[in-house]
Amino acid sequence: MTAAKLGRALEVLSAVARGQSNKQIARALRLSEATVKTHLLHIYAKLDVGDRTAAVTAALVPGIIRMD
Repeated sequence: MTAAKLGRALEVLSAVARGQSNKQIARALRLSEATVKTHLLHIYAKLDVGDRTAAVTAALVPGIIRMD
């Protein structure tokens, strides 16, 4: 994954952690909802999880994302 894609994936994951819907994330990041869903699928695969909650939990524990 390139640095740009990794950065965007972290933005998506951080937005998920804040409770935003795919539609809200797409609007805020100026992406299509399909692109947000694709980022989430890649995140799930990288973190070996199956859903949004598990992805956020898996990313919070080692400090991949932070809740500010």
